[in-house]
Order: sequence, then structure tokens, then C-alpha cells
Amino acid sequence: MKTMREKTLLVQSGRPAGGIPHSVNPPVVRASTVLFPTVEAMQETRRRRETGEQVFSYGVRGTPTTHALEDAVTALEQGERTLIYPSGLAALSAVLLSHARPSDHIAVIDTVYPPVRQLCSSYLVPRGVEVSYFAPSPEGLMAVLRPHTSLILAETPGSGTFEVVDIPALAAIAQKNGSRLAVDNTWAAGFFLKPLTQGADISIQAATKYICGHSDTMLGTVTVRGDAFTPLFETTTMLGLCASPTDCYDALKGLRTLEVRLRRHEQSALQVAGWLARHADVSEVYHPALADSPGHSIWRRDFTGSSGLFAFALSLQLVEHSAAFVNALAHFGIGASWGGFESLALPVKPGSIRAAAPWAGPGTIIRLHIGLEDTQDLIEDLDQAFSHIGALA
Repeated sequence: MKTMREKTLLVQSGRPAGGIPHSVNPPVVRASTVLFPTVEAMQETRRRRETGEQVFSYGVRGTPTTHALEDAVTALEQGERTLIYPSGLAALSAVLLSHARPSDHIAVIDTVYPPVRQLCSSYLVPRGVEVSYFAPSPEGLMAVLRPHTSLILAETPGSGTFEVVDIPALAAIAQKNGSRLAVDNTWAAGFFLKPLTQGADISIQAATKYICGHSDTMLGTVTVRGDAFTPLFETTTMLGLCASPTDCYDALKGLRTLEVRLRRHEQSALQVAGWLARHADVSEVYHPALADSPGHSIWRRDFTGSSGLFAFALSLQLVEHSAAFVNALAHFGIGASWGGFESLALPVKPGSIRAAAPWAGPGTIIRLHIGLEDTQDLIEDLDQAFSHIGALA
């Protein structure tokens, strides 16, 4: 069969096929116990399962619904295998626990998803794993790399401040050092960036965000290539990590419209970001697709688009009113997470989550997720919030 283009792949991957009547969507298969016709059949299925083969053997090991989502995400990420987890943090934790043993060293990008720091400091370090944080650049990684660095964890763009890192350069460093490179690919949703084709070994997503897309489902995915699968599979099996088949079903439905939604998020976010960049009360906009962004050239080379998440900083005389600005918004919700159909705004303090180098920007910035509302309504809402805090200054 001719290779499918990506929009077709998103619609058709992980769906039933064959010559008999079947539903458009894979059915939800919920199970704990799986029945077998004979003891021998059960033993053979278990034997195949222990090799990592994708078989229906016991609920915690996945059902056909889970496997359909695994296959679809593997196709999206252009990897070899995918495992599904009950949250994005669970997926990140599985990767860290799989590739960091006592006396190992791991290098974590300084712009990492903040809860990862808690996992490192409260769990890994007390158990003998050395952890270093590196500035988001190849030079930053080289400054902390050690001969026994087992894992490098990157994220691009970075959480909160959206620095773009050179994944092919990090991959070359990792390969030379004998380390594995894992990339948090949530911002690009596996659609706008393919870390595994750029040399990374592992691509991680909080499918809670864009894949599910409706702010009502928690899931994480890890897609791998090469020998990165075996330790991940063993750890996942040992810890009994699994996701609800109903949530996997919701994620499969989300995948079908992922490209359409992402393009709308992208278009609207760029329109809002451009308006903010021209506003007199804005000191900086943190969006890698803007031409004056520090990482724009890398973004243009490695990404095929941008999502709806970015940040901006108020001018120096107004930055103390960042919370008041967010409170004044009518069309933006205030809440954690992002990637759903709704717009969100949240004050963020980047200086509190930096270790490799001090944050040189404003003490508070405002993170926006641009949803699927009419962009003009969002801009008018932002404009009235500027007027509100202008009266406070």
C-alpha cells in the first residue's frame, strides 16, 4: 500500500480493517480477566506477552482499545512502539524510572515540566541517581554531561518560556556519549515535530492536552525506537501502569480531528501573539514562530507549525498587575493544563523553576492558551484587560 500522508494517517490509523462489517471507531473493550479456551492457549499468550508482543492477555496489559491507540500514536510519532499511561506525568515518570538506576547520572533540561523536578529531587536523588539541569542548548548539555549519563531529558519549546532547543545536536551528543535522549513533545502534539526522526530515542506526550483535546481526559504516551523499548516495557509491567480503555477511546477520537484543531489553534495564536507584540504595554512575547524569537531559526528548521500555547510579559510599570490582568479577562479561563478547545490564561513565575542559570526576564509572565473561540473576541477581551490594569497603575 502507498504510504499515507499525515492527515490521512490521523484518520485511518488504529482503526479496524478487514473484509467483514465493523464500526468506524474501535469499540471500547473493558476487561480485567481475559478468558482462554485452554491452559495451553493462555500459557502461549503469556509467553508472547513477556517478549513485549502486543497481545490481549490481561486488563492491566492493555485491551484492543489500548492497542489501537498505541498503534495510532506510533504512526503519528513515526516510531516503533508506544505505551499508554494514565497521565503525562506518569509517562515522564516511567521514562525516568526505566533509564535511571542508582549511580547513574541524568541530565534534565532546565525548562522541563516543573513536576519532573519534584520526581527527581524527592525520589531519584534519595535513591542514588545524580541529576543535573542544563541550559536549553547543546553547550548547556555539554557543560553537565558525564560519562555515566544514562538519560538526557529535553523539552522543546520549554515549559513556560518557550525556548527552542536543537534536538539533532542534542541527539548527536547523546549518541556519542552512549546516552538515551528523551523529548517531551507535548507542545507540538507529535504533529508539528518528529523527535524520533531527528535522532531522539524517546518521544513523550501528555495526551491530556491536544490529542484528547477537550479538557476531560487524562492520558500520557511514550513512543520509542530501537532498544529503548525493553526497559520501558519492563518498568511499565512491573509497576502495573495502565490507562482506562474508555480514555483511550476518547483519545482515538481526538486524533481524528487533531490536524484540523491544531491548525486553528496555530492560526489564532499567531494572530493574538502578533497583536500583543505590537502593544505598547507588552515588553516581550514568547512564541517561537515569531520572527524575532531567539529560537526561531531552529523552529523553522525542525517544526512544521506551532500550537496555541505561548506567553507574554507586561511592560515594567505594569508587570506587578499580572494577576489583576488575568482576573479581568472574560473569555479566558484560569486553570492548569491546556490543549483543549477553550482559551486559558495563567500568571507564571519562571524564576522559581530554574536551576542551571537565573531567569533574566520579568518576575511574572502570562501564559496563554488560545482556544477555538473567535480571535477578535479574544483580542477585544485582552484589550479591555489592558485598560483595566492601566487604571490601576
